[in-house]
Amino acid sequence: MEIHVITDGKKTVDELVEVITEFHQEADYIHIREKTKTAKELVQLVTRLIDNGIDKRKLVINDRLDVALMKDIPNIHLPGHSFSIKEVKTNYPEMRVGSSIHSVEEAIQCEAEGADYLLFGHIFATNSKMNLPGRGIPKLEKVCRAVNIPVIAIGGITPEKAAEISAAKAAGMAVMSYVLSSDNPKEAARKLKLGVK
Repeated sequence: MEIHVITDGKKTVDELVEVITEFHQEADYIHIREKTKTAKELVQLVTRLIDNGIDKRKLVINDRLDVALMKDIPNIHLPGHSFSIKEVKTNYPEMRVGSSIHSVEEAIQCEAEGADYLLFGHIFATNSKMNLPGRGIPKLEKVCRAVNIPVIAIGGITPEKAAEISAAKAAGMAVMSYVLSSDNPKEAARKLKLGVK
């Protein structure tokens, strides 16, 4: 199963460079999801990550197609309010395009539009979605069965829950705070990796 780590928008460029450089070898994909950062800051961040030896094929740019194109990053993740998947795939067929979904219907629609993978959640209760119950493993299973593209589970995921995610036929799991807020991000990412075996 793939391990995706998504930035949480709480760190400076310097802090992100430091933490991502620390754990990047343990992650399959690192999503740069920094809604409040300027294009200039995002380009600076990506440049520094690549300069620090991080493979750009591991980087996924959230929403900012301009930044992905500027830095030749092959992966883009489109939230619901972003560009249409179909348009991006038509104009940039070589790009790997992902989309966030919250239902079976959305999953089927995004696959039809050409998405390469889906991010589904939140699966378990999580601090980032206070007072909202998780969608749960049965719904994750339904989404995974409904489409033929990889589904990545997100929300409240820890190594202990990896077996459940795997049993639901998800292609991977995505985390934010479990790695980024950890005292030892590399070890946290390593534990996730071990949990999926």
